[in-house]
Amino acid sequence: MTVYQSVLAFGDSHVAGCELSADTYLYLTGNVTLEHADAAGKLLAFPQIVADKLNVPCYNYALSGGSNDRSMRLLVQTVQEHPDSLVLFGYTCTDRTEFYYPDKGNFLGRDKDNFVQVGLPWKDFTKGVPLEHHINDIYIEKILRPYNNLDQLIFLVDAVCSLYAKKVVHLPLTSEKITRTDKMFDFEKCHSYVEWCTQKKFKQLPYLHYDQDAHKELAKLILEKL
Repeated sequence: MTVYQSVLAFGDSHVAGCELSADTYLYLTGNVTLEHADAAGKLLAFPQIVADKLNVPCYNYALSGGSNDRSMRLLVQTVQEHPDSLVLFGYTCTDRTEFYYPDKGNFLGRDKDNFVQVGLPWKDFTKGVPLEHHINDIYIEKILRPYNNLDQLIFLVDAVCSLYAKKVVHLPLTSEKITRTDKMFDFEKCHSYVEWCTQKKFKQLPYLHYDQDAHKELAKLILEKL
């Protein structure tokens, strides 16, 4: 078996283990960074399980509400800081992006690097109470023009990882169209993580993420295919 120095994970809330911990809901307040809210869930998410089985450190850079732009921004730096790693790269919805927003104050969707994550999922609401994310409202109403660039992103991820990582696993998280299906992880003949979870009938949590069993089974599937 290939020896990896670490596991690096990128993606959105599915990769970050959103809803696996009660701390998840702290991000709705906008009073803490998303990294803080995600920290406990990441310890239970599939990247950590994979790393534990390989007996190597796990560095999970995924973020609830995170965009592909954010994942790519962090990938370029972290694969150089942690060479010879196993990279688990999750592809989220292409309506998402990020903006650098260093203004003082608390802003829903902002990470520790002062990038605000925006996109259609931030318009979701539960119990009839919409999320107050005014930067996102402007983005959706004035700026957003959907453009599926996943095939271009796959090429870039491959190019970067070929220089520094031992292996990259491309994980389509949603069902957006991808031409380079030969590059994508095979979720037992399903096209995406969400489709796989639905077919396997894993429990769906209140904010539409999947339970601990889904993470355990995905980790097992990834390890089988390494």
